[in-house]
Amino acid sequence: MIDITLGSLRLLESIIGWEVSSEPSLSDHRHILFILRGLVPVHLIRNPRGTNWGSFREDLRDQLRRGPVMDTKSEAGLGLAIHWVQQALVLTYEDNCPLKPIKMGRQTLKWTTELESLRREV
Repeated sequence: MIDITLGSLRLLESIIGWEVSSEPSLSDHRHILFILRGLVPVHLIRNPRGTNWGSFREDLRDQLRRGPVMDTKSEAGLGLAIHWVQQALVLTYEDNCPLKPIKMGRQTLKWTTELESLRREV
C-alpha cells in the first residue's frame, strides 16, 4: 500500500507518530493519523453581539462613580476627564465582551440564484 502525506521539512520536525490506521474508513483510502506538536497561532476577536450589555451598564456606572473628581472647567482637566471616561468604556467593554477564537481559512461561497442574477447583470 502506498500512501502519501504532503508537508514541508519545517513541518516534519513537528510530526509525531505518523501511521496509517487499520480502522475502517468507509472509503477506499485509510485514515492517516499523526500528532502535530508545537504552537498553533490563534486569532482572538471580540464580537460586540456577544457582549453582556446589562452587566456592561452596571460595571460602567460603578467604574464612573469610583472615578476621581476632576475640574472640567480647564482644558487640561477636561482632557483628563475625557481620558478617564474613555478608559472606563474600554475596560468595561473588554470585561463584558470575552475574546473568542476565530476560524482562519477560506469560507466557501455558495452560488445562489441571486448571485447568478448579479453575474448576468454585470
